[in-house]
Amino acid sequence: MSDDELPVYIIPEFASSSSSSSSSSSFEFLASVALATLEEDTTSSSRYRMSRRLFLKIVEDITATFPWFRSSANATGIRGFSEIQKCTCALRQLAYGNLADNYDEGLSFSTRTARECLDNFCIAIKYLYGEEYLRSPTSHDVARLYQAHEARHHFPGMIGSIDCTHWSWRNCPSSLRGQYHRGDHEHPTIILEAVASYDLWFWHAYFGVAGSNNDNNVLKQSSLFILEVNGKSPEYGFTVNGHRYDRGYYLGDGIYQPWSCFLKAYAYPVARKEKILKKLQESARKDVERAFGLLKNKWAIIERPARMRDKENIANAMYACVILHNMILKDDGNAISWCTSGIILTIFVLPTLIFSIAYVTKRRITCYVVILRR
Repeated sequence: MSDDELPVYIIPEFASSSSSSSSSSSFEFLASVALATLEEDTTSSSRYRMSRRLFLKIVEDITATFPWFRSSANATGIRGFSEIQKCTCALRQLAYGNLADNYDEGLSFSTRTARECLDNFCIAIKYLYGEEYLRSPTSHDVARLYQAHEARHHFPGMIGSIDCTHWSWRNCPSSLRGQYHRGDHEHPTIILEAVASYDLWFWHAYFGVAGSNNDNNVLKQSSLFILEVNGKSPEYGFTVNGHRYDRGYYLGDGIYQPWSCFLKAYAYPVARKEKILKKLQESARKDVERAFGLLKNKWAIIERPARMRDKENIANAMYACVILHNMILKDDGNAISWCTSGIILTIFVLPTLIFSIAYVTKRRITCYVVILRR
């Protein structure tokens, strides 16, 4: 199925011979109308948070791998929901965070079917795209990250920013509430640890730790440094003030340990250099905060308390949202690792130089910056 050619669906006429044939044709009529509406909605990226091309690619990959999404007929010969309808139902639940029974009246989706669409869709996304879009950075990626972060934040050797966020668990079992509840949250929560770069790409995501833990406890359980421990991490060094360093570092807040892989701001800066470093570090560390904000804004299911009772389903939904977030960045051409050197120079280096020139010359050149960002 190409981007510009969609199959034409003919709406069947209602039959008046018998009640069974009438109910069958009426169901097909509703399914056809809903399917045509959903295909029209895929042209708008604001509704599905992605382009029509990417949406159809995901539907095609899922249908080829998971037979559950394929349309089939029941014993009476009535056709079930198509693959586009099932994927759309799951995407709408992720994007809007609505209840599963919201799609009963308009699309004839029962509550059970809507939940199954969401669970199977998240499993399919994690199975098909998790290895590519949740991978650790390679030597090529690290080189691009060094170049972009040094041009934008003036931090040579910076891989990304690390932080944690919480997802509330509304239907947490009573036996686990003491383990997952913390005083600063209304509901029990589950923690997501992530590393994000300036382009808001998630290079690391670890989800599932109880909400009563802090960031250090999550770090000790996550797989962030597994490759370093096994000696398989990419070695791409950098030089600062004549000193050679073998590995990069992450920007973190004050709770993390004073390790060489973390660059933290001074708690009480006194000298002028310490104040400048604290200001730059706190400004650059906003990358992961912006990534969390965009993730929750794009997928409202994370912003609202989770209604699933199974923790595994909650984890699949979180990983699916992170993977889809990275897929959209790549599809839009905003990912650092998928850009050429010329594009990186245009997006990250030139706007910084232009703003520096504007600060010195007091000239209004905002229009040029907008053109360069496009």
